[in-house]
Amino acid sequence: MSGPVKKLYLFLPMLLSIFTSSLVCAAERITVHDLIGVWTASDEGTNHFMTAEQVRRNCQSFKMIIHADLRLEAITYGDDGGFMFWAVAETPCMLKDNIIACKVNVHTKKRMLSKNKPVAWSLKAVGNGLFDSKTLINSDAEDTMYRCDDTVQEASLITSKKQI
Repeated sequence: MSGPVKKLYLFLPMLLSIFTSSLVCAAERITVHDLIGVWTASDEGTNHFMTAEQVRRNCQSFKMIIHADLRLEAITYGDDGGFMFWAVAETPCMLKDNIIACKVNVHTKKRMLSKNKPVAWSLKAVGNGLFDSKTLINSDAEDTMYRCDDTVQEASLITSKKQI
């Protein structure tokens, strides 16, 4: 085999490897459209087998709302149905390499607890519309994200809390 042909045989597998790995990465890339909606989280770690009733119950106590412009809200509800904690990104978050990151203001009914607190999660699609998320700042909490039945408009507190 001559020199250029031999080099071509060595180069082709490498080129094929690069091409197929980029296809795999493209298939796993999470887009804004994948995330828009109202979500809840699994209890105590990842769980890909929650029942519809468990998801419904968790949606009543915790919601993460991801808006089309990538603003984010996380709401923890109290026993009275009102919010105990409300974290809101008043500016859009960034989504890059399956990591969503932003700064949030954290409120209780009575006061603001934190302003411009950085938050970030790595996300991984696990099939059936589920995502595993891992907190990247201050803890290594891992959960599975499940969709709630609410619409963004129904669940969002941004409209009712514009004065904040």
